[in-house]
Amino acid sequence: MSLWQVFLRLLVALGCGAVIGLERERGDRPAGFRTTILVTMGASLFTALSLSAFEGSDPARVAAQVVVGIGFLGAGVIILYGGTVIRGITTAASLWASAAVGMAAGAGRFAVAGVSTALIFVTLSLFYLVEELLISRISSRQYYLKVRAEGKAEGTRELLRWLSEKGIKAEVIRLEACGAGGMDRYCVLRIKAHRMIEPSEMLNELMLMEGVTSVELEE
Repeated sequence: MSLWQVFLRLLVALGCGAVIGLERERGDRPAGFRTTILVTMGASLFTALSLSAFEGSDPARVAAQVVVGIGFLGAGVIILYGGTVIRGITTAASLWASAAVGMAAGAGRFAVAGVSTALIFVTLSLFYLVEELLISRISSRQYYLKVRAEGKAEGTRELLRWLSEKGIKAEVIRLEACGAGGMDRYCVLRIKAHRMIEPSEMLNELMLMEGVTSVELEE
C-alpha cells in the first residue's frame, strides 16, 4: 500500500467523522466534532497499518483490538449525574459506529464507509423526530424525581400514593435524612409517566404538597 493510498483513506475517514461529529456537536454532546474525527481517523490508520505494515501477520487481530478498545473511550462519555442519572449512551454508541466507519475507510471500502456515515447521520438526526412524533404517543418516559421535604418517611408514602393516583409508576432508589437534626428527608425516585403528562404541571402540583420544599426533575 503506497503512502498516497494511506493518505486517501485517512482523508475519507476524516470526512466521514466530520459529518457524524457535526450532528453530535450540534446537540452539545460530550464527544463532538473533533473527537469523532479522531476516532474515525485512528480506526482507519490502525486498519491500514494492519493491512500493510505487518507482513505475514493476521490483519484481523488489529481490527479486533480496535473494536474492543473503542469501548473504553465510549465508557468515558457516559456520564453519571448525581449518582442516579446516566447520560451519553447514544454518543458512546455513535463513537463505536464511527470507529467501524473508520475501519471501512482504512480497508479501502469507501462506498461502505460513505453509506454507513449517511445511515448513522440519519439515525442520529432524523430518527429522533420519529421517536418524538410516533413513539411518544404510545410510550412512557422515565424521569428521576428529587424531592426535599420536611418530616420523615410518612411524607414519602404520601408522595408515592399521590403519584400512583396520577397513573405514574414510582420506585424509591434513595432516601436519606437531611436538614437540622436529620428531621427532614431527601428522596430520589425513578418514575415512569406517560409522555402526554406535562412535567412542569406535575412539578407545580408537587410543590403544593404539604412539607415539600424543593422538587427537581431529570430525564
